[in-house]
Amino acid sequence: MNHPYHKILTTLKDDVVCECKTFSTPIDPRHCLHCHDGYEILLVLSGSLRFYSEGDGKTLGHGDLVCVDAHEFHHGVLLTPNVYDRVVINIRESALNHYSSPDTDFSICFRHTQAGKISLTHLNEQECDTFLEYSKALEQALTRSHFGDDILIEAYVKLLLVLVSRSLPSFSEAQSTNIMPDLVSRTFAYIDNHLTEDLSLQKLSEELHYNEIYLSRCFRKIACTSLQQYIIAKRVTLAQKLLREGNSPYDVCFQSGFNNYSNFSRTFSKQTGISPKQYQLDSLSERSNSAH
Repeated sequence: MNHPYHKILTTLKDDVVCECKTFSTPIDPRHCLHCHDGYEILLVLSGSLRFYSEGDGKTLGHGDLVCVDAHEFHHGVLLTPNVYDRVVINIRESALNHYSSPDTDFSICFRHTQAGKISLTHLNEQECDTFLEYSKALEQALTRSHFGDDILIEAYVKLLLVLVSRSLPSFSEAQSTNIMPDLVSRTFAYIDNHLTEDLSLQKLSEELHYNEIYLSRCFRKIACTSLQQYIIAKRVTLAQKLLREGNSPYDVCFQSGFNNYSNFSRTFSKQTGISPKQYQLDSLSERSNSAH
């Protein structure tokens, strides 16, 4: 059976995006497992959902907050369709670097757990109220162009990041249970460790010792996308990293697991909306602008 293609790589259009959402703005079912070229903070205010990343899964409820690293694949499965209030904040990598200082590196919010684990914390009622207050003020400032709004945006982003980073040490990973099925977790791990090698369904079946159809079904049930679509998107994210590091697009084609440049360029453009060369030029320009 052929399944529809889903574009699962998302490019942030602004340095900061902040949305205070209710159940009337549900999870977009087209996204499923997806990633951004920036960081994401999700605070659940009401309702509950299963939240999955690459190899980890948690059940989230009121006060639970996750910090998603840039280029990390993730998605949520809502358990309460008519109850789901949350705050979602996205920050470009260059912007986060700008907001950080030599003594305060905000990237710790997104990387304080071991690789493959969801960066999770829990806010008490007072912290939730404060987070929501700052978020609403940030959302308002982002939609206006009044004098001083640029200063307010930076101030509220920093206040939110300080609040999150200070809540992390008080939360133990042992307080949450991994709900990711073992087979799917091992599938994610194998793909991550062998991304540039043969990752055909037959190869995965042989290595993981499960029937191809069963393996595909289990993965899709959690990821809401096919193994092939995920592998392609994962290779494109590796290509993005290599391009940002200054490698030539031609070399990146083979370094990221593709074996034909025309196919690589076409696939990259389909996933990101721009060619590998243009992506590299835009990344260099963005880095230069943030440095100033």
